[in-house]
Amino acid sequence: FRLSEMASLVSNAGGPVARCLRQGRRAELLCSHRVSSIPCTPGPVFERRTFSAPPIAVGLAVGMVAYHPGSLQRRPVVAEIRKPETHRNRTYEHFSLDNGLRVMLASEPTCDKAAAALCVGVGKLQEPKEVPGLAHFCEHMLFLGTESFPDETEYKRFVKQNGGKCNASTSDALTCFQFDIMPSHLAGALDRFSQFFVAPLFTASATDREVNAVDSEHSMRITDDSRRSMATLLVDANPKHPWHWGSGNAKSLRGGAAVRGTDLHTEVVQFYRNHYSAAHMTLTVLGRESLEELRHMVEARFQTVKNTGHSVLYGDELGGKELAVQRRDFVGQVLRVPSKDTRSVEFSWQLPEWQVPLWRSQPCSYASHLIGHEGEGSLLSALKARGWALGLVAGPDGFGCFTHFHIKISLTEEGLSHVEEIGSLVFSCLRLFKTTPVQLWVLDEIQLLGEARFRFSDDTSPYGLVTSMSKRMQHYPSEFVLEAGAGLPEPDAAAYSRILSFFTVEDLRVCITAKAFDEQCTSCDPWYDGKYVKMPLEETWKNSWAAASENSPALIVRFPSPNPFMPTDLELRPLALQPRRAPQQLSPCLRGDVPALMCFHKQDDRFLLPKSILAVRFHCSSVAADTASHLRALMWCSCVLEELNEFAYDAKIAGLAYHVHGVAGGIELNVSGFSDKHIVLLHAVVKKMRTSSSIPEHVYTLVRDRYERGLKNAMLKQRPCDYARNRVRQLLFSLSHSAEDQLVALGTLSRSSFDGENDRLFRSCHVEALMTGNVLAEDVEAAMTVVQEGLGLKSTLQYLPIRAEAALPAGCTLWRLPGTNVEERNGCTLLRVQLPYTREMSAMCALLVRILNPNLFAELRTRQQLGYIVQTTSSVNEGFVSVDVWVQSEYSPDRVRACMQACWDAQIQLIAELDEVDFAQHREGLAANVAETPKNLMEEFSTFWAEITKRAYDFCWKEALVTVIRAITLVSFRSFVDEIQTAPRLWVEVKSVAPGPGKSLLGVPVPPQPDRTWEGPEAMCEFRANARWVELDSYVPVKLPSQL
Repeated sequence: FRLSEMASLVSNAGGPVARCLRQGRRAELLCSHRVSSIPCTPGPVFERRTFSAPPIAVGLAVGMVAYHPGSLQRRPVVAEIRKPETHRNRTYEHFSLDNGLRVMLASEPTCDKAAAALCVGVGKLQEPKEVPGLAHFCEHMLFLGTESFPDETEYKRFVKQNGGKCNASTSDALTCFQFDIMPSHLAGALDRFSQFFVAPLFTASATDREVNAVDSEHSMRITDDSRRSMATLLVDANPKHPWHWGSGNAKSLRGGAAVRGTDLHTEVVQFYRNHYSAAHMTLTVLGRESLEELRHMVEARFQTVKNTGHSVLYGDELGGKELAVQRRDFVGQVLRVPSKDTRSVEFSWQLPEWQVPLWRSQPCSYASHLIGHEGEGSLLSALKARGWALGLVAGPDGFGCFTHFHIKISLTEEGLSHVEEIGSLVFSCLRLFKTTPVQLWVLDEIQLLGEARFRFSDDTSPYGLVTSMSKRMQHYPSEFVLEAGAGLPEPDAAAYSRILSFFTVEDLRVCITAKAFDEQCTSCDPWYDGKYVKMPLEETWKNSWAAASENSPALIVRFPSPNPFMPTDLELRPLALQPRRAPQQLSPCLRGDVPALMCFHKQDDRFLLPKSILAVRFHCSSVAADTASHLRALMWCSCVLEELNEFAYDAKIAGLAYHVHGVAGGIELNVSGFSDKHIVLLHAVVKKMRTSSSIPEHVYTLVRDRYERGLKNAMLKQRPCDYARNRVRQLLFSLSHSAEDQLVALGTLSRSSFDGENDRLFRSCHVEALMTGNVLAEDVEAAMTVVQEGLGLKSTLQYLPIRAEAALPAGCTLWRLPGTNVEERNGCTLLRVQLPYTREMSAMCALLVRILNPNLFAELRTRQQLGYIVQTTSSVNEGFVSVDVWVQSEYSPDRVRACMQACWDAQIQLIAELDEVDFAQHREGLAANVAETPKNLMEEFSTFWAEITKRAYDFCWKEALVTVIRAITLVSFRSFVDEIQTAPRLWVEVKSVAPGPGKSLLGVPVPPQPDRTWEGPEAMCEFRANARWVELDSYVPVKLPSQL
């Protein structure tokens, strides 16, 4: 900091230094500026030092008296930010503008996307409690025009036209806005973006409309179980503390303003003027420009953001001496009825101190690591052995101003009847950890794993990076903005013991969730209508748990053993002299004239991390036989994972991941992470797959329970838009199985049905594999030997299970479906337009979506306010290219269809008026998006793996598609648009079955009549039986088509 900035920070009652002084905490002052007007030896004025609060105050006071701010040369700090290996081509700089806005710049000359994010250190906690949702509503309003750019659609249109995306979010204590864009258009995007914080319009007409968008968003989330769960805590919130429900809806916004004797427009403008102050803002900008050029870009646009001088309290300061939930209201027992069929018990404690500022020692990390462990001897292991639990998570929850620690256990049906015994095991476990001195080797493990994960962490997209950094700058010193939370810079055994000491029966809140409590739950929360009841903790439970807390723990639960999967060899394999851009096929292993295993390999030469990824797909005819065979393979895979969990949990926390899961016509095995122990984990997984010829009863019971409830939830509790899209997939794709069909099939299966399933899968299958990362060809061959010999692969297939897509009937088809969730107020209207696949057709469809998407969104969501979800996408499937538009809405689906059709027609007509300049911008924006390079090893792997799974093997498709896109002319595009108007189209209407009248949509014409109408899910069977199917090539070649 410059001394002038220090003075500002101290004088600001809500500033970080002032907070440290009030809280008596230590603060680090870092300064690398030189005083130009005073003779001094070269070097920083201050070296990095750690001071207690009083010396800080004295030092700053002396500095402010001795030196006038005008005598200092203004210089930014070229940040010595400790960064991961993947940030090697990125340089950082941080500084503060004169108005107090803190800035982080990232210069990356080769980036293919520029990005920026601005985070304001205010949120729901700062809004007046009488107008809940005001902070969220303010976030929405900033998108709707500024004095410099008054058109409500200008910002989004500019960003999307130039290959970008944008969004924003509001949480308890933060509001964050972000975008990415083609690097050459960063300045133009910042011109528009910066005006959000300088001169937004807040027009009265936009205010009246946008409140409907907030209301639609609320309506969409009414059945969300996580929100209903939070609501049971919010009803107990301390009225003297600012924590409250703040998502907002039309009633809370309009009614709340009226209660205060004002109107919503006045309230939102006043909230913005008071709280959107430069002093509480953090900005991150990433671009190709040099740091100096980025600095000038930011200074020119954000220096005019006002510093209102308004202080903002932070963390524990917000409540003063008040807890967010008073102890008498927090403790006790809550029963809750979920929307989905789930069962859980959650033990939670409110901690006396907000944990975010304690990132150096992370006091909750030790307890989280031990309680949440899933290996042998763990709490979860003991619960599963008794058939009571499906899973367990433990750790802190932060709410922007306070923290509570929870242990949440997913229950089996049997477990719901044994909550008392489960609690006794929990408190016996806690006593073990409390009474045993903090284990230093555990801290070492946490630190070493955190260090390895940080140093070799995958890079993310510029969009995700700037969003994360701008938020983290609100909590952490700028130089630690990437690293904070990754390890334990200052382990504190006393702090870890202190956290464990808070976990007592006297301070406990227990929340039990299950459908079985429907009759007992007589209360409903006022926001989501979730059913619950609050009562004192049962005396027998209290006594039993208190006894478990005081008595010596049984040896049922014990400390975890040292992790055998800790990475030790993090060296990179020598790179090939001529790196390859795409995977290469290794010599296939032949059985007769047909390859039993087709394997591809690419050594990583881009990200240079000691990691690798392997995927192996087994094409199995038995899986494709019918729905029951498909479901049996899925459940067998889940049983394998369940049996491996204790052994492989150490691998998971050591940076390795594995999965065995069902796919269309087969199963797939994935192993990824640090390459050091990659082969060890692969051996273990393959061995378990080979030996799982019969499933233990307790494993089968757990997995069956999980599947049965999951399928019921999929049938009854999907979002309307997800339900519509899934129905389209089940209609058009040959190897797609509905949840209803799978649930019927589940009724035909028993544990004995799985006997010999491994033999059915592997005795005759075709295998395709890809391995990338820090591996040589011989490493891949060794891995494939483990797979082939370990599974005893004996024979292969000459033809794979047929995958096909059905052609829609000519003309227009309307498919009406009833919704399935009686609590869901929304319905959905979806349009699918289907065209035959060619690369040129896929490019045309993608370009059409790029042009239509912002316009359809602006009209259907922003202006007409039909619903919160308005999406336009294109996709390439088995045999066709499709364009999809869908709207989730509380209005009648047939009326929404009329609006969508009218909007579609109007936008298609506007394409005739599109000029060459605008068309070229859209085309280049699309080309830039397609050409965007992968940001990490997994993204690159996924791109290559998709080509193998769809049997195209075209690893350089991006370059070819970009060439096709750039060859599109306005004339050829208009010709395509004429063609798409006559293409087969399917309208899907999902009508809400929630009781009560829906919203009325007035002044809308009657929708056009379709050529045919289907009613209900039953229409699928007849269509699929008579459809024309386009099949993927199912022949197994010895070599790739390009090599023949």
